[in-house]
Amino acid sequence: MIKMIELPYTLSSLEPYYSKETLDIHYNVLYKGYVDNTNKTEEKLASARLENNFESIKCLERDLSFFGSGAILHELFFENMGIPIPTTPSNKLIEQITKDFGSFDKFKNQFIEAAKTVEASRLVLACMGSKI
Repeated sequence: MIKMIELPYTLSSLEPYYSKETLDIHYNVLYKGYVDNTNKTEEKLASARLENNFESIKCLERDLSFFGSGAILHELFFENMGIPIPTTPSNKLIEQITKDFGSFDKFKNQFIEAAKTVEASRLVLACMGSKI
């Protein structure tokens, strides 16, 4: 069973960039739903294992992947958001983005388009590392 994390800030802390109402929906409705449905799916999987009945395994594994990733992505979002601080990307990051995408604007455009196509959560990750 997974549990909801506590927000490290108040619902209004991200304003004016992210409204209190939007954060409330993401935390208390969407994120809660992902956590609750992940737990329900884990219970159904445990029951299927006990009964040795795997007729619904494909659906259950898809649900676990969908709801579990929704919970994880929201946690990453909540943990990485905070009171606005003016920052700029490091030179290393800008160089890598330019190398991989041609420019920061091209990266930004692709990132925005990717976010539009993600099922349900609309959360997209930009990752950089040697094992990705």
